[in-house]
Amino acid sequence: MPDLSEFVGFVVEKSGVRKPSLVEKDILIHRILKEIVSSQLGDKYLFKGGSCLVKCYFGYYRFSVDLDFTWIDQSRWNGLGKKRLRRELLKETENFASLLERIAKEAGIDFRNDVSDKNYIEIGGGNRMVTFKLWKNSELVKIQVNFVEKIIFNHEKRIARTLIDENKIFEEERIYFDEFLRFYTPVEVLVYSKEEILCEKVRAILTRRAQKLRDFYDVFMLEKHGVNIEELRDDIVEKIRAAMYFQKYRKNIEKNMESLAIEKILDDPLEREMFITRPPVEFDEFMRKFEKVVRRLERRY
Repeated sequence: MPDLSEFVGFVVEKSGVRKPSLVEKDILIHRILKEIVSSQLGDKYLFKGGSCLVKCYFGYYRFSVDLDFTWIDQSRWNGLGKKRLRRELLKETENFASLLERIAKEAGIDFRNDVSDKNYIEIGGGNRMVTFKLWKNSELVKIQVNFVEKIIFNHEKRIARTLIDENKIFEEERIYFDEFLRFYTPVEVLVYSKEEILCEKVRAILTRRAQKLRDFYDVFMLEKHGVNIEELRDDIVEKIRAAMYFQKYRKNIEKNMESLAIEKILDDPLEREMFITRPPVEFDEFMRKFEKVVRRLERRY
């Protein structure tokens, strides 16, 4: 029976991506994603963020090391008082954590459904946003869920893919690696639209304490595929205003408006390691233009 390292080698060989440690993490992330969307909670959440772009829209131009979701039925929270809302949000947090605990146990990773332990569950904004932390030895896999969010565009149903082209797997390979391929195969998932992802990516850039190159490149890829920032300015501003509920985001926006430290972001070696394909020359030009776009947004909120 093959072990994980042998399957990682198989994926590296089939995909041509010579980054085994990141390939191994992608295998784990995809397993978690597939288990979530195949569960009874699967239709309650929308997959979003960089992992969604890579797996569901544009293919593997970079690796993603976390998963992001939004609660799909925002009307669920309408009319609830503050205390009742917190109770309901905590209830759904524990339901999701219970699912993750089962997945983690089966996958041999460390996670506990304990909302009092910040090593595993970190709750913010009156239970509106929760970060779940799963551990594979010292490696962290973050799953962030926005339970309360401003959803502007209609969601879609798409296929989340892996690094392997299904047509290039021989039957004997399927049999040999069956234990792993049960989890590392394409799966249908409810997802954010590209427009919704772009709005939240721009918001993430402005609200993070430290910007990440991957967010800028995701916006670049979205623009390259026809999603225009200028046309979505009003929607981006609406997303930013919704984030103003969180004090830490208000402070980060003020700081980031003073300087985005573009050169430092571009030169981050850890972020560069995440890329599978080398960013084209026009990406540097996009980065220089992006700051001007942000300045125009600043006057809107």
